[in-house]
Amino acid sequence: RQVVARSDWKNRFKKLPYGRGVGIACGSYLCGAGLPVYWNKMPQCGVQLLLDRSGQVTVFCGATEIGQGSDDVLVAVVAEVLGVDPFDVRCVTGDTGITPVDLGSYSSRVTVMMGNAAIQASQKLKDLIATATAEQLEVSPDRLTFSNGKVFFENSSLSFAEAVGFAEEKFGTLGAVGSYKPPRSPGRYKGAGVGPSPAYSYTACVVEAEVEPKTGWISVPKIWIAHDIGRTINPVLARGQVEGSVYMGLSEALMEEQVFRRLPPKLSSALVHKIPSLLEYKSLTSLDMPEVDTVLIEDPDPNCPFGAKEAGQGPLLPVMPAVANAIYDAIGVRIDELPITPDKILKALELKAQGKPGRVGPNHFPAVPYPEPLIVPPPWEGGDGKEVKKNDAAAVV
Repeated sequence: RQVVARSDWKNRFKKLPYGRGVGIACGSYLCGAGLPVYWNKMPQCGVQLLLDRSGQVTVFCGATEIGQGSDDVLVAVVAEVLGVDPFDVRCVTGDTGITPVDLGSYSSRVTVMMGNAAIQASQKLKDLIATATAEQLEVSPDRLTFSNGKVFFENSSLSFAEAVGFAEEKFGTLGAVGSYKPPRSPGRYKGAGVGPSPAYSYTACVVEAEVEPKTGWISVPKIWIAHDIGRTINPVLARGQVEGSVYMGLSEALMEEQVFRRLPPKLSSALVHKIPSLLEYKSLTSLDMPEVDTVLIEDPDPNCPFGAKEAGQGPLLPVMPAVANAIYDAIGVRIDELPITPDKILKALELKAQGKPGRVGPNHFPAVPYPEPLIVPPPWEGGDGKEVKKNDAAAVV
């Protein structure tokens, strides 16, 4: 509803002059796979916390920061639970020598799995500190509030560092660990080797396109996108992730293409990328980016840390079909393959002028003689995760 209203889609769809159009599309994406890449019952992410007497918190986690902002999310989650300033939380991440295992930055899994592990570890430390502080303030631990670097009840309070000191006197050196693994699948189904995600995000996108019929040239002046993020932990980073997905989706829609060539026999006959380097591989630049109207929809998910879901990959998905739909609204032709280029536009217009369907792209799904599926039972179903189960194709549902 947000993108439809903000783009005035209902009053513009099929009503703009020839050569201009709007298209809409929706998509959904997972927040991490339900099963680890190596089948086992171990956690997919672990977090360790260490408290020193100054009230500083050090977080150890194997999650890798690749530009998506996972370190900031980790700091924010720990700071929120303990009620401290984020500047008092230090991250040590991605060091396999000293951090707990994390399975990697893929499938938009990091916020959910790392965040839940961090909450578990932080809550353990919070409980220790609350127990010791409650004795000093002569109050029940569950009546204490952790906020703004203090632990307090009504008008009585201690600084977080003071509370940490009392906790260390009572319990010794303070540290805690947390881990996370998704809930087990409720049943068997096709694709169970990956498993259901703990949560799913949803995105809607409207694209405005202008097409020059004589040249086939496509321009996109504006994109509206709304992403169901659960809860926004860092609004600036979240918007950056969503708009980065818009950039990637538009680049794939209009420019990027995987084309391969075969090497000669004396060079192994292998297939290699036809484009020799990124200099020749065309993708959007900042000069090509349209105006983007971004809306973050907050509907906290109970399976996620403070309700926060992914925002890194899901918003990419509806951009490409929305571009194709906008082109169809603009000039009445369908391009069913990417990238959507001027030559394909001109070919589709030529077919339409000949009285044929104005459509370019695959005209059927290839007939592939798929073999019977192989079933490899995981350990919790009596298998070893390696041996194929014989004569059980019918078990896949």
